[in-house]
Amino acid sequence: MIGLTLIHHTSPQLQKYCLSRVQTPSVLASLFSTASAKDDFTHISVNEESGVAMLMLNRPPANSLSLEMNEAISTSIKQIEANPKVQSVIIASSNPSIFSAGLDIAELVEPDKDRLPKFWNSLQQVYLDLYGSRLATIAAIQGHAPAAGCMLAMACDYRIMCAGHGDDEVDGKKRRKHVPTIGLNETQLGIAAPPWMGQLMVRTIGFRMAERALALGTLFQPTDALKVGLVDEVGNEQVSNPLMQKAYREAALYAKIPPQARVASKMVTRSDCLQDMFATREADNDFFCGFIGQDEVQKNLKGYVEALKQKSKKV
Repeated sequence: MIGLTLIHHTSPQLQKYCLSRVQTPSVLASLFSTASAKDDFTHISVNEESGVAMLMLNRPPANSLSLEMNEAISTSIKQIEANPKVQSVIIASSNPSIFSAGLDIAELVEPDKDRLPKFWNSLQQVYLDLYGSRLATIAAIQGHAPAAGCMLAMACDYRIMCAGHGDDEVDGKKRRKHVPTIGLNETQLGIAAPPWMGQLMVRTIGFRMAERALALGTLFQPTDALKVGLVDEVGNEQVSNPLMQKAYREAALYAKIPPQARVASKMVTRSDCLQDMFATREADNDFFCGFIGQDEVQKNLKGYVEALKQKSKKV
């Protein structure tokens, strides 16, 4: 009854969406099972005893979000949700250096006019599936998470970020070789984060901080991300040990809460954003496709691609 009460005053579309997330059949039967989706772009592991699943992003080299990658993520979330014994999911990357590089720029440069709206629709769906999931979602961010990679993390219930790994010594002082960053840096590419993504940042770190970060395309290092509330915790080392231990601890903590109460509480704070997306989804898609097609935007994107090519030649 709690789940029904929760959505009594929401739109029929959101009402149907939320109920379908809570009342799902069992399709994963084993105590521990694994599966893959869409050309192995994601890997799933499930531990029914603890109620915790793992969703591993696995699209080399950078888990960039193409149409197919988005579909794989959405399919995987729904597959995990379909097991009533699972209450939490940890989202991590098979690449210890990159959580997700954000949108696949190949989808944006001289885009196919028929494919582009499908691509954007698939990204909207990933946001809906993550932000509105009945599962407690824990982002284990062991590598960089710029742009839409940051969105994936912000859409989760809890975010743990790696402080960096691999020490180097300069002038007798140790420093991290790899320090990941996170943020919505779209303006640095000559584009803007969509309104729903910008609002997600506002809800995460507050209006003034988000306003400045969005304008400057700020990428936060772990300690700074923690200070502003973009992440909830910083782990001391890479994915193999402490970070994942922290993620499992948090996932297990959420999994112990009675699910109807937990989901109801989650929707109290998130249902308005989900309703906004349902109401503006088509208009958002139309605006994005029109914006990306502008000559100046295409010029900026091509310049960014060329800069990446030149950078790769120097490495």
